[in-house]
This record gives sequence, C-alpha cells and structure tokens, in this order.
Amino acid sequence: MHKAKQFGAYIALAALIAFIIATASCRKLSNTSDNGNLAFSADTLLFDTVFTARGTSTRSVKIINKEKSRLNISSIRLQRGASSPYFINVNGESGKSISNIPIEANDSLYVFASVNIEPGNVNDPFIVEDRLIATVGDREFVLPVLGYGQDAIYITDSLLQSQTWTRDKPYVIVKNAYVAEGQTLNIEAGTRVYVHADSRLFVLGSLNIDGTRADSVVFQGDRIDRRIYFDDEDFVNGVGGEWGGIYIAQTSYNNHINYALLKNGGATTNLGESAIIDATLQVDPDTLNLGNGNFKLDIRNSIIRNSGGYGIFGYGGSIRAENCLVFASAKENVALVRGGWYQFYGCTIAGYASRISTATEKYYGVAAVNFFDIGNNQYDVAPLVADFKNCIIYGNAADEFFANKLDAASAAITLAHCLIKGTEPVAAWVQQSNNIFNENPLFLETNPNDLHFNDYHVEDASPAKGSGVMFTGMSAVDMEGTARSNPPTIGCYQ
Repeated sequence: MHKAKQFGAYIALAALIAFIIATASCRKLSNTSDNGNLAFSADTLLFDTVFTARGTSTRSVKIINKEKSRLNISSIRLQRGASSPYFINVNGESGKSISNIPIEANDSLYVFASVNIEPGNVNDPFIVEDRLIATVGDREFVLPVLGYGQDAIYITDSLLQSQTWTRDKPYVIVKNAYVAEGQTLNIEAGTRVYVHADSRLFVLGSLNIDGTRADSVVFQGDRIDRRIYFDDEDFVNGVGGEWGGIYIAQTSYNNHINYALLKNGGATTNLGESAIIDATLQVDPDTLNLGNGNFKLDIRNSIIRNSGGYGIFGYGGSIRAENCLVFASAKENVALVRGGWYQFYGCTIAGYASRISTATEKYYGVAAVNFFDIGNNQYDVAPLVADFKNCIIYGNAADEFFANKLDAASAAITLAHCLIKGTEPVAAWVQQSNNIFNENPLFLETNPNDLHFNDYHVEDASPAKGSGVMFTGMSAVDMEGTARSNPPTIGCYQ
C-alpha cells in the first residue's frame, strides 16, 4: 500500500513536470512572431580582396532582431540562387538558401558568406554582385553583397586629390568618387573607367580627359559580362542607366574632355534624401565665367550613348561642345535648363531610342529653356544664351527641337545651318539662318534595337553634305580627323 502511494506520487510528479514543460513550450511558441523588424550590422557585405590574387574569401555579418519577441526568419537566401558564386552558412547549415531560423528577442545571429572566383578569369565582371535576403512574414530585408572580381584600381567613396589615371589598369568607382575642390583629375588616353550601379564621378575641382582618336577614354558600367545579369538581353549594347554619370558641380571650372566615350550612364544617384538627376553628364551653374568665353566644360570629339535619362544636362552651366555625337537617350539627348551659356558646333544629336513617355512629359533631341520648374507653379529663372551651328538634330520623334522662355530672364538662341526634324514651328524669338527642316539626313544605320551597329555618318546624297558654314574658331577637322570641306558637312562627321 505504501509502495502504491509512493508510485502514485511519482506519477503525479511526472504529470506535473510534463504539464509545466508543455505550458512553457506553449508559452514559448506563443511568443514567437512571424512579423517584425530585422537589421544588418553593415550596409554592404563587401569582399574587398582582388580575386586575381586570391580566389576564395569569407566575410560575416550579423542579423539583428530589433523586436521584444522571438522572430522566425522563414528564409535567408542569395537572390541569384544557384547561379550565385556566393555561399552562406547560418548556424552550421550551408548553401544558397537556409530556411526557418529562429532569432531571440533583442538578439543577433551571424551569417557567414564565402565566394570562390576563378583567379584571372577575365570574363567575370569587375563587381560580382548579389543580395542577401532575410524574410520575416511578408517582409524582405535586403543586404547588397559585393565582391571585386578583377585586378583593377578601386575607388571606393573617395575624395580625390590631384592625380593622373593611366591605361595601365582599369579603374572601378564604387559608392562615388569626388574630385576635391581646387584639385585636378587627369585621365590619359586609353584609360578605362568602370562605374558601379548608380555611382558617379563628382567633380568639385577640375577634370581633364585627354583621349585620342585612336585611344578614347571610356566610361561605362562595371557589368562587363551582362549575360549574368540580363539573360537574353543585348549584352553588347548594355543597358541605359548601368551607372550614374559625371557631375560637374558649381565649384568646378576648367574642365576639358577630348575623345571620350560615355556609354550606358544616366542612373539616378541617391545621396541621403536627395536624388541627383538621371544624366550621363551634368554641368551645374556657372557663377564666374558666363559670357566671357571661358566655359565650365569644353567637350570635343566625344560620344555619349544610350543614357538611361538625359545625355547632357546643363543646369545653368556653360558648355562648349564640338564634333560630338549624342544619341539614344531615354530623355533629352541635350537638355539645357535654368539658363546658362552654350555653344554646340558640328554635333550630331540623334534621338533614335525608346524614350520615356508620360501623360505630362514629352522628350526632344534638344530642349533649351531659361527656367526650371521647382513645383507649385514656382520657377527658378536665369539668362540663357545658346548657339547651334552645323548641327544635326534628328530622330524618331515628330519634334526634336524645343525652346521656351519666361520673361523674368533673358533668352537668346541661334540656329544656323542646322538640319532639324520638327512639325511645330520653332519659337519666333529664336534667331535662324539657313536651316534645313524635315529632310532625312540619310544616316548609314539607325536601328534603335541594335545600337552597336548604328552609324551616324551620312550618305553622299544627304542634304547635310556641304550645307554647313565656315566660321571663326571652328575645328578644321571632324571627329575622325577628316578635313572639313568648305562649306562643311553638317554634323560630327564630314
């Protein structure tokens, strides 16, 4: 009987313990949430080893639970999945995706990532990119993963003093580069500059690009093997907006660009809460030299192609452009706003592209206005002087040239010996002489779906042949070094 009572007590104790465990377990489960906020301990998981020297590297980052309850992370994965060169390890489990990871309240867990890139593989892009995605409920928390894939000189969020870039190795700009005020960046012929994502070269001082006809300086995005990113899209042409652009700030003067190719730029760059306009080349207000012959930017014999936004965006700046080709921009190839002082001589501005169109916006080959809309029927207005000689302004829009002004500031535009496409009359205040309207320039090739083979030389029967004008100060040769005839052919090619 005593033993029976003792056994009964054991049973009761065991039941009590089981009840306590079950209750605790239920309570613990009830405190686990599928909704909440996570944070990463870094803004980028960065592999800064040059992998031509070392093929494998490992980095770590912490995922932080910012809630007061336990969270269930349904997955931690690499966005590129099986095609990613990266691997992750969480709590001892490795792969491209890890599922159902608990993380305690106000706690963190480590994610270890590794990458193995074949040293010396010149077909890899300069930046090997992926994203680490942690999912809680219906929310995704994303961390960029970047690895440098080739032997190059990397400029990462750098303030540059006076220096010279050479053709010895390519340069890769990550998270922007800034030429300091009062300093000069010289770039020699044959130099290749690759710019990551929406990064830009900001020029607060001076920029001197000194390419040659045989060896241009090239700026482009860093995705040199586009098959990885764009599958069946045209990886030869690239995609507009692969990188930000070159931004010439208000403090910048004495900028010279000769024989440069700027392709596939025009992404919007975010700086804190501000966004830089989507232009491959932007020139900000000229506060010193307006009207005296010294331009903030002198650009010659250069090509700006396939911009994701504007090709050239002058914001009250001053630009002299000669023998330049600007084509296939999603917005205006050349937009001159809020006044400024501009000379475009012997340029071909060709609007053959799939342009962005909205119900309220229409884009042209060239737009020149003395104001900038700052919203709520408010405008920033400044004097405008723009002179176009021997230019082709033509494309697949009905109207490729637009000029407008507000009376709060002066505006003077001259069009002389230009070939222009337009159905609407040019504003009466624009001075004109010997222009050709709505005659096909007979470019050799204008396929908007295959920019790689576009050819903006004109046929012998082109109305642009011999229709230009000689004037003091013009270049004696075209972009290719061919002597200009008298009278010259309109456009950048003789």
